[in-house]
This record gives sequence, C-alpha cells and structure tokens, in this order.
Amino acid sequence: MAGDVAGGVVKVIELVGSSPNSFSDAVRNAVRTASQTIRNIRGVDVLSSSADTGPDGELTNYKVNCKIAFLIEGSEVGQEAGSSG
Repeated sequence: MAGDVAGGVVKVIELVGSSPNSFSDAVRNAVRTASQTIRNIRGVDVLSSSADTGPDGELTNYKVNCKIAFLIEGSEVGQEAGSSG
C-alpha cells in the first residue's frame, strides 16, 4: 500500500465508502470524509467492491471496502523530540 515512510509509523484503518454514482466516487467519498478528521493520509487500498440493485436490475448504490493509511504525527525520520543522544 502506498504510504510507507522510511522510519515513520503508518496506521491503517478500514472503511466502507458509498456513492449513488460510481465505485470511483465511493472511494473518493471515503477518503474525503476520513480527511475531515485524519491528517497525513498517504494512500488508499480498495479491498472489495459491491453494489445494491434496484427492481429493474439497475445499480443504485456503489460500495467499496478500503484501507486508508496515514502517518502518525511525530514519527517522521529526523524528528528530534524524544531522542536520547
């Protein structure tokens, strides 16, 4: 998954995004919503996708199960805080 940072610590969470328009839009919605409360998002990995169907067989709601990776603040290489000389 994109998000590996040499010497940094990356946390991964799993989310389900949805959209009435497309699978791509469902991924964008998941990342956009997560970015409202999570900083330093580094990547997204789509694990699976599914959709609800209407009575005539049309797709009505696209869903994606995805993992989002973000860098834990203060874990970047070169940080001096907390180092013991």
